[in-house]
Amino acid sequence: MARESSSSDRKLRVFAFDPSFARRLSTYQMNELVVTIPGEMEARTEPGHFSGPVGEYLEVIDVDPASGLFYPPVNLDDPKLLVGNGLAPTESNPQFHQQMVYAVAMSTIAAFEKALGRIALWAPREKRDDQGKFVSDEFVRRLRIYPHALREANAYYSPSKKALLFGYFEAEADHPSVVPGSLIFSCLSHDVIAHETTHALLDGLHPRMSEVTNPDMLALHEGFADIVALFLHFSYPQVLTSQIAKTRGNLRSDHLLGQLAQEFGLALGRGGALRDAIGGPDSNGTWQLRKPDRAALSRAKGPHARGAILVAAVFRAFLNMYESRTADLFRIATQGTGVLPPGDIHPDLVNRLAEAAAKSATHLLEICIRGLDYCPPVDITFGDYLRAIITADTDLYPEDEHNYRVAILEAFVEWGIVPHGMQTVSQSTLLWPTLREVAADMGVSQHSQELESELGVLIADASAIRKKLKNRPDVSTNINDRLDRMAEQISALMNSEMMARLAGKRDPKVPDRELSKVTGKYEIESGPPHSASSILSQNLLELGLAADREITWHAQNFYGQLFWGLLTDPDNAKLLGLLGLTRDAEAPSTVYRSRATRLPAIQVHSVRMSNRRGTRGQVEREYVVELVQRRAGFLDLTKQQEMDRRPEPFWGDEKEQIDFRFRRGCTLLIDARSFRVRRVIRTRGDVTNNTQLEQVRKFLARSRSRPLDAFHVVSDAGKYEAFAMLHRHVSEEDASWQD
Repeated sequence: MARESSSSDRKLRVFAFDPSFARRLSTYQMNELVVTIPGEMEARTEPGHFSGPVGEYLEVIDVDPASGLFYPPVNLDDPKLLVGNGLAPTESNPQFHQQMVYAVAMSTIAAFEKALGRIALWAPREKRDDQGKFVSDEFVRRLRIYPHALREANAYYSPSKKALLFGYFEAEADHPSVVPGSLIFSCLSHDVIAHETTHALLDGLHPRMSEVTNPDMLALHEGFADIVALFLHFSYPQVLTSQIAKTRGNLRSDHLLGQLAQEFGLALGRGGALRDAIGGPDSNGTWQLRKPDRAALSRAKGPHARGAILVAAVFRAFLNMYESRTADLFRIATQGTGVLPPGDIHPDLVNRLAEAAAKSATHLLEICIRGLDYCPPVDITFGDYLRAIITADTDLYPEDEHNYRVAILEAFVEWGIVPHGMQTVSQSTLLWPTLREVAADMGVSQHSQELESELGVLIADASAIRKKLKNRPDVSTNINDRLDRMAEQISALMNSEMMARLAGKRDPKVPDRELSKVTGKYEIESGPPHSASSILSQNLLELGLAADREITWHAQNFYGQLFWGLLTDPDNAKLLGLLGLTRDAEAPSTVYRSRATRLPAIQVHSVRMSNRRGTRGQVEREYVVELVQRRAGFLDLTKQQEMDRRPEPFWGDEKEQIDFRFRRGCTLLIDARSFRVRRVIRTRGDVTNNTQLEQVRKFLARSRSRPLDAFHVVSDAGKYEAFAMLHRHVSEEDASWQD
């Protein structure tokens, strides 16, 4: 659900691409633009906090370790800057660098929130005791951004620091747009900032996406981050109209909209942008449109190479959408010949074409982001992601008025991206099944109705599940105590939020988010303070963009515990097979067990809610519930078989060395009104499936020299860091698919 514009919205000037465009006569006029940050996204600041770029989601800390400097923060509330939409874009002012990273990162966050209809949350921070043992997860309010953290040609997201670190370096290339020896700042590249912010958003949404269990996992992380950065270009009218006019509406030609990090690539001697979604120079240096290649995936070795194929497929889908949507305009402009007359095309035609391109790009980006909720919780492949975006768009827009899904399917098939083992690929066969369809296939239709009835009780009357948990002999006192503590903590946060609003401690320039308008609950004008028991009568997940982020984070964990209670109820054991889960006491010993029951453990990985508005103005609300089971994995097959048969099962806290964790599970999409399970998105096989375990084992054995996951790289400090090596360079092997 989109936010409406307000007088409190902050407007800030940024580079549309990077500083190099200001040095070109053909591009300097379009390279400065103003982005708008919704006022309510900046609502929370702390008393006495410095007035630099800091808000509800982000905090910019400008420390330059290489130079031993700390740059004073820019005061974005300075009246002079408010009037002028911030500082003027420049390479020489570190305070503009702070403004640039803050503005672009906030724009990226806003794009995610608009598509998903809920507030963005960062991955939690692990709290550990003095012995390094995990204690609990902690809420992370702000992602930190360091504009000058590194003196190297790199930028990356750090999951340990919960921060984005940007580097700067001396240019190597002798190129007209790059002065040799000049400093290139990655924090001034719109594309680099959007790319890295997307990595952080993905980590908050899908932490298991960083685990490398197949060749597509890291590639999906990289490719998706590029997709977001690319399609943000289309949200800026002056950039879009400039490129439409330049190409005479032919977006299959060489243009800036399909390129990423131009200055970065030129400064490294690449001869062009760091990546180009639609083409590149041939052996003679002449730009050529890249043609789809179904065999490209089989040749691509590294995550950037595979990710680039995903980007190429999505961008080709956009081109198909755009051309279908503008075919009538070209027929009118060419009087049916299809050939435009020489010279510049009419400004009115430019504007109409730009409008069509913007609509297609915006809708496609929202499809891509919404598809994240429709993925399995672990071991995601490109084929899974195709199913995800087709299903997500079908659920919200059943009619497909502009044939967007046809364009997506055509482009993915042309690039060889299809679900493995699927014999018939069509829109209907790609849809993830409903629970009732799964039950019908298994011949247990009555079980699906029982489960949906139980889910309805949980969602409509959480107190009933809470009472049942207290009386279950297999639920430990620790679990019940933890639930009580969680409820008390949420209650305290809600009362604190209420008192702060009533006392007028919020910034008066920022409009109240008026939570009561959304649901009639969570009242702040009157009424008794919230109690731990009263929160069970409220649905704390349905507030969408009006919610408090910290309360939502705790509420998601609380509902996760309640869903766990429902699914592990012995009365529901027969239903778990529908979800690709097992509670079989005879499962291999390597399947992690619950100490209370000695049965395979189930983890409710996350519970969140999406709020989406369809073409008819209807608001579709659904719970997204991710369920995971895990198993100890060993690269040596003999040892795996030995451990599978050992008398004592794995509990999850043993000190014995394992080689990897094999995870399986499913994602449930549950209609918030009817409680029907719209979609059951299962991984291939359950956690006891030895065939799938062997596939993961073989993949890891072949790639032992590569990082175990996206965050598994040793930094200079000896700690594992996010994407640091992955982003340091793209190897020749990684880029070979483009040749």
